[in-house]
Amino acid sequence: MLKKYYALAAALILAAAAFCSCSEKNNSVRAEKKIADFIPITEVREDSRNYYLIVKDIDDQYWKLLSKGAALSGNELEVNVYMSGSSDEAEIDQQIALADKAVQLGADAIIIAPDDAVKLSDCVSRIHKSGIPVVLTDTIVNCRDYDACFMTDNMLAGQAAAKELIDEMHKNKVSDNEEANVIILSGTISSPSLNERVAGFSGYWCEHAPKNWKILDDVRKSGNYNEALNNARGILSKYDNIKGIFAVNYYTASGCASAIKEMELTDTALICFDYPDEINDLMRQKEYTVSSILQRTYDMGYEAVKECYNICNGEKPKSKYIDMGINVLNPETRNTPQIQKILSQY
Repeated sequence: MLKKYYALAAALILAAAAFCSCSEKNNSVRAEKKIADFIPITEVREDSRNYYLIVKDIDDQYWKLLSKGAALSGNELEVNVYMSGSSDEAEIDQQIALADKAVQLGADAIIIAPDDAVKLSDCVSRIHKSGIPVVLTDTIVNCRDYDACFMTDNMLAGQAAAKELIDEMHKNKVSDNEEANVIILSGTISSPSLNERVAGFSGYWCEHAPKNWKILDDVRKSGNYNEALNNARGILSKYDNIKGIFAVNYYTASGCASAIKEMELTDTALICFDYPDEINDLMRQKEYTVSSILQRTYDMGYEAVKECYNICNGEKPKSKYIDMGINVLNPETRNTPQIQKILSQY
């Protein structure tokens, strides 16, 4: 059984990679985008240490939430935190340039959420070996040259997403004997975080979903909201009998929610990650079936700055990898204290 679901996960990832490759060939000419300057997100204090936060998408609400946690931590610890990021998650060279700029500016520590686990590895390793503390958030890199990483255990989170979608489809009265299709809307294929979510989801699905509920191998990759919206429209129009959707990150959640509302797909259940405005809007309309895996994004930023502070003061991190945990948001859990605390941070 293990071989079966890992094979399925690999096939889905390869399918997405193939689609991604075609998309990139069709969009090979891309206008050069200006790199955003670092801006202070804390009160700037003279003679205080300077930490530089580099996120995946400077304008995205998910990363603004992470930066809010970083800002609170920085002000509490009386350190200066500066933030910038790439213009979208595909602009890997921008992150590398920003990391080099942070070094030139005399960074006492660098916090980075890598756009690409492979292509950022050399950059992260080089900076860490120069003696500058490097703390990762949200996504790990393919090297060991960093101090700590605050992120979600994405394999377990993917399993939780699959369990929730099975429950949602049963609530929508999809019978175990009914033939039903499920689709996955993915982000960048070079992100181990997203690949682990897909693997965890696929593994749980193979073991626990009714055998007539099939995951389609047409996995679409999206790097921003517009791509996610167009991909969702396309795949939902292409196939019949889609009863479930797994949107793996913030972008795909927002784009998919917009497509579902636009197409009035009240009999299609959606499980996603995070809490963009489009998900909030869809959840408040009772005719739609929506749940979300909430990450502790705010706390990732808060703890990353705190870890930098401890490292700069001579403390060795207690762990190299810190699982921040998840919470499932659905109509039954929405008003619980833990969920309300997380939602209040958005």
